[in-house]
Amino acid sequence: DWDKKEKITEWRHNWANSVNQVLAQKNIPDRISEKSFVEQGIADTPMQHEGINSKRHERKAFNQQVKTYRKSKASYKNMQEKVVNRGHLDSLSKHFSFNEKKVVKELSHELKTYISLESLDDKRRMLFNWKNSTLIKHAVGEDVTKQLLTINQQESSLKKADELLNKV
Repeated sequence: DWDKKEKITEWRHNWANSVNQVLAQKNIPDRISEKSFVEQGIADTPMQHEGINSKRHERKAFNQQVKTYRKSKASYKNMQEKVVNRGHLDSLSKHFSFNEKKVVKELSHELKTYISLESLDDKRRMLFNWKNSTLIKHAVGEDVTKQLLTINQQESSLKKADELLNKV
């Protein structure tokens, strides 16, 4: 009898009672009813339920605007960092020989960062965290040989960059 009108009316009544009990417990004055506007004596036209898909395009457009904004903000910040780091590198490179400048360029490429005290500190922290998580993965039996080789290579490059900066 689950598809009989009486059963559906009973379910709606029980649902309304359950919701109203929770609203009362939370001191919320609103109440719901399983009855139609006509049955309740309300002379109003009920609104049609829009559903989740009705606002999909609006949400999609808004989310796209947010993505575009965040992307442009990150791009602007990245460009600012490049300008600052380029200035640091230019000021440091005055003290380097031709061969040292070549080494700095190679190290920057290997480490994927400009060579400065701040960026090397950040890179050192990142490598430390990466190494620890990789060693944990190794302890549970994962094959992390490739990652450890990359970490060791970057640590070696980091050490060379430190030596160059300490020289200056």
